[in-house]
Amino acid sequence: MDTLKKMLPVTGALLLIAGSLGYFMELQPSKYIFGVGALALITFQLIEFLSFKKDDFRIKRILRMNLMMSLLLALATYSMFEGTNLWMASLVIYAMVSLFFSFRK
Repeated sequence: MDTLKKMLPVTGALLLIAGSLGYFMELQPSKYIFGVGALALITFQLIEFLSFKKDDFRIKRILRMNLMMSLLLALATYSMFEGTNLWMASLVIYAMVSLFFSFRK
């Protein structure tokens, strides 16, 4: 389980990058690659949120917000399949909030 928690965000992020670059190059399976990466990051955030057992409200709140923000990746994936450019805005918002929360822990 510990190795899964280490590999899941790295794999998800790499798949997101590969899917984004493939989408710009108009490669057909890039939407699916992006979707698998988004699912990996959402799963990681869900595991992190559910595995935290301490009573520290501040950390629970940050983990809850990370989980909600990771759902923006699902919106970005949906937007990719619809053919709109909203996925880029969702991805940028997710990246900025993730960067902000990385300094909060």
